[in-house]
Amino acid sequence: MCQFVMKSREGAMQRVVLVATLLCFFSVCRIWSKNEPSVRFTDVLRDSGIGFKHHFFRSEQGEDYRMNQYDHGSGVLVADVNGDGLMDIYLQDFLGPNALYINRGKLKFDDVAKKSGVDMPEDVSVGGSFGDYDNDGDMDLYVTTYHTGNRLFRNRGDGTFEDVTKSAGAGHVGHSSTALWFDFDLDGYLDLYVTNIGPFTTAEPSLDAPYARRGVNLPLGYIMNNPEADHGGEPGVLFKNNGDGTFADVTKQSGINSRQWNGDVTVGDYDQDGYPDVYTSNMFGENNLFHNNGNGTFSKVTRKMLGRTSWGGMGALFFDATNDGYPELYVVDMHSDMWTHHDPAGVVDPKAKYDTPRGKNAKNGRVVTKPEQTRAKWVLYGNTFFVNRRDGTFEERSGVAGLENFWPWGIVAGDFNNDGWQDLFVTAGMGYPYAYWPNSLLMNTGKGSFVDRAAAAGIEPPAQGKYIEGLQIKGQPCSRSSRSAAAADFDGDGDLDLIVNNFNHEPYFLRNDSSKVHFVQVRLRGKKANRDGFGARVKIVSGDLVQYREAHSSGGYLTQSSPVLHFGLANATQVDRIEVIWPGTKDPQVVAMPQVDCLITLEQP
Repeated sequence: MCQFVMKSREGAMQRVVLVATLLCFFSVCRIWSKNEPSVRFTDVLRDSGIGFKHHFFRSEQGEDYRMNQYDHGSGVLVADVNGDGLMDIYLQDFLGPNALYINRGKLKFDDVAKKSGVDMPEDVSVGGSFGDYDNDGDMDLYVTTYHTGNRLFRNRGDGTFEDVTKSAGAGHVGHSSTALWFDFDLDGYLDLYVTNIGPFTTAEPSLDAPYARRGVNLPLGYIMNNPEADHGGEPGVLFKNNGDGTFADVTKQSGINSRQWNGDVTVGDYDQDGYPDVYTSNMFGENNLFHNNGNGTFSKVTRKMLGRTSWGGMGALFFDATNDGYPELYVVDMHSDMWTHHDPAGVVDPKAKYDTPRGKNAKNGRVVTKPEQTRAKWVLYGNTFFVNRRDGTFEERSGVAGLENFWPWGIVAGDFNNDGWQDLFVTAGMGYPYAYWPNSLLMNTGKGSFVDRAAAAGIEPPAQGKYIEGLQIKGQPCSRSSRSAAAADFDGDGDLDLIVNNFNHEPYFLRNDSSKVHFVQVRLRGKKANRDGFGARVKIVSGDLVQYREAHSSGGYLTQSSPVLHFGLANATQVDRIEVIWPGTKDPQVVAMPQVDCLITLEQP
């Protein structure tokens, strides 16, 4: 590790001294590709030490298959848990203990969940998020569950966690889904938003585990026949951080009045006013965009800013797809593809949208090419890709962008080939009794569209095969299917790898073996702002290539990728400057001519 004293300037303000820690990854010289960067992944799970396997509820998704949320799966979270500079992995399970894999380097991991106190062997774990809520330098953990009680774990800094749920006032018992840390009031402390879906269980204990509840079949036929009806749901919860280790439920006074089947939440400052805005996806109806008013309250602006939203929305993610500094919004719609159980190959066009959620099964069901052809006023039956017009409004362009796909769940954004444009990885598939359907690796062309390269990159078909070996249900094979995924440079070689949590089988651990291209990575350390720097906007200028990232904790469906911001440099060999606008500030902190091919730790002045 080498430390440099660098000069920074903040807009027109006087020059200040910035200490930047540069962690160079390489002990040997690298050979740089002179051609267009390719993309390639290899599944290295077998030699990684990751022995985790997700388990389903056999009484719900096996012989007596039920149409309910017990097939929605569990999350994967990435963070540097022990502060050694390497990204660790938290994998969650419905039935059985969670796993916390500490990164020992060279893609080798050890499970320390039980020793650390975060294994949760008697909980139906769904999602969660790491965040330093007490600003003490250690990543704390919030975990959501299906009715076994959400948990807040404070990182003691010695390899163990303390359950402080009760004393912190951050508990909730319901059918929770995603958790997200963000500083909505810019007071320097991370607040917490938790989404909940709807009541799909009874008080009767599950046949699979006494701590879990028995599920019931959802009336999917009625829901699909009445797509614009209010199908209820449980309200989300906004916990304000009091700054003393406790939280207050401010949901009602904040105006975030989402009471739906909200599977995911993502934040992004879409209008660049300095305050994080909130989007929640809805599994059965109109989604929600909440504008942060800057005074502790939010206003719902969905119809005004977006128009129609995805009816069966799952993963949602703000990310800058166009390199203009304004985040786009991508939402994947799984439930609008539930009209068929059969092998979609040759039956459906995965890029098509229909005018009803019943697809071809609807009377006179037809493919739509324009939103107004949909038999609904405020929803679309398929994915939505909202391109930011930079005036507070968005244009939906999923079709022309190549971002419609089939049976999608989660979203991961990252520059996987280091060409300077953020790409997308989308998890997909259903498992029994459905046929196999592949995940997508959607490479950004830089021209407003994406191209699927999953097969060419070695991601599809999976190395273990399309069906789970040795598992048959009612004489039928059980197809592999993915739910959540996260990106991080786990081996420190300058490109983004992927960890994928799959439903009822082992993960995929995909090492990025793409052509080597220059890069720079940025780790933020807030002082007046929250220590994680969540909400900060980072701009990197390298010649004609200008890139932007907004730091956030989670988003994309039960997913938290590495908090380190990754920038590929394409053909550039140097960076002219890095600019950081910290939460609550307007003038950028500037670092001129930083070293490339390194991880740069930027501390807020």
